[in-house]
Amino acid sequence: MNLKGLIHRELGEGLTEEELASAVGVTVRTITNILADELPQDRRIWEHFARYFHIDADFLRSGGPPHPEGLFDLTDSAHPSPLGPMRKVPLLRWDQIDQMVTREEPPRLIHAETLLETDVPGKRTFAVQVRDDSMQPLFSEGEIIFVNPDLPTEPGHYVLVESKDGRPEKALLRQLKEIGGQPTLHPLNRRYEDLPVTKQQRIWGQVVRLRKNL
Repeated sequence: MNLKGLIHRELGEGLTEEELASAVGVTVRTITNILADELPQDRRIWEHFARYFHIDADFLRSGGPPHPEGLFDLTDSAHPSPLGPMRKVPLLRWDQIDQMVTREEPPRLIHAETLLETDVPGKRTFAVQVRDDSMQPLFSEGEIIFVNPDLPTEPGHYVLVESKDGRPEKALLRQLKEIGGQPTLHPLNRRYEDLPVTKQQRIWGQVVRLRKNL
């Protein structure tokens, strides 16, 4: 995770530096310094940003998993908040997706990049980062999406679909459509082609939220 990039995204959503500083709980000078590539030395500042972005402070600071080998305890730890019940879901690499989609119950221990705090429901819900521009302008590369494997899907939904060879790292993010009676994977970017859904391909989950601020 790139803190400067996250700040740019927040400012791009319409916040001023003063409003962002107030929301995070830091000074405007801190925001200005980060934008000038002067990262904070005080761990408490990183923790303020981590709380704001609902992400682990060590992961935010280092850009890597905060636990050895990225192994996390996925024990349900929902707690109340002004936004409603909050819980932690795993942010997975694409090659880790099968941990959540190939079993009926989520594992207790999971290999992940980090855990994200969210109010998105679903016992097997997970998050991944969009990895290409095939779904622009709605989904941009690097943005985080939340996927629920337990929801039914129908034409019009945005879905995660396994690749033809079943390899999770080659799964596709697409809009599900029906064209000529054939279920079809539709990219929003016209540079990419529509693809028919084969009988062997499984839909691994419905996209239930796009989190633009990460």
